[in-house]
Amino acid sequence: MQLIQRFVEALGKSPVALRRVLGFLSSFWLQWLPTKSKRITGENLRLAFPYMQSSTRRNLLRASLRDLAEKFFDLLATWIQSEQVVRKWVKTSDGLSDFMLACENGPTLILLPHLGNWELFGIWLSGYRSYTAMFRPLRLNVLSDIVRGARERGGNSLVVASHIGVKALLKGLRQGETVIILPDQTPSKGKGEFVPFFGIETLTATLPYRLAQASGARIFLGYAVRSGSHYTAGLKELDLQTVQDQRQWLQQMNLEIEGLVRAYPEQYQWEYSRFRRAPDDTLRYD
Repeated sequence: MQLIQRFVEALGKSPVALRRVLGFLSSFWLQWLPTKSKRITGENLRLAFPYMQSSTRRNLLRASLRDLAEKFFDLLATWIQSEQVVRKWVKTSDGLSDFMLACENGPTLILLPHLGNWELFGIWLSGYRSYTAMFRPLRLNVLSDIVRGARERGGNSLVVASHIGVKALLKGLRQGETVIILPDQTPSKGKGEFVPFFGIETLTATLPYRLAQASGARIFLGYAVRSGSHYTAGLKELDLQTVQDQRQWLQQMNLEIEGLVRAYPEQYQWEYSRFRRAPDDTLRYD
């Protein structure tokens, strides 16, 4: 375990030039070998962009896998390097002043999809506003401890990913705090609804809707995307407070996430099996 920790720390402390080289070399393994990431990314891109030319889709597949490899080393650095160093990676930001003003007037709920460097977003945000989020332990305890420690910096609070954690999130919102949740994870049975995402009926977690309805929180879409050698972080408020119907609310949420993904398609986590299950409980791919 100590060997793994030292290895992670060494990679995380490596200079950005070395991380880029390692990411570039690792991307060849993802692109040219029949990896699971390559297969699922290809299936998801085929479903999400059915009218895209095959050559363009292949280029997007390669770009996505290359970004995935480079992102891996950036995530390690995000966990290991100091908050001050990591926050300097964000050179530009959008919507922060509006978000901070909203925080003064009540609870705020941030929807943070798997786009760009979501770990960096949390550390960047904690320089201005602490938050509560769910945490599911990783398979390796040493990695789980590293990730948890990194996310708790800046006074953030992590709660268990269970009904107890949901109660803690709701309690925080009702006290006027900020909560971050990941809106594009496939929920367990009975905790989601099939609504369109890229025109595909996709099982979508209902937790964002339930928290928003129970707390009256203002909703923001968060992101930290790479732009050249640096990152841009942003917070976009979503006009969902007047929407009462659950399906309509989730549809609008997915549409907003889709718009962000279309702007940075190569930085989305396409290797996640988001479209796998169909409404009739069949599988769209293995």
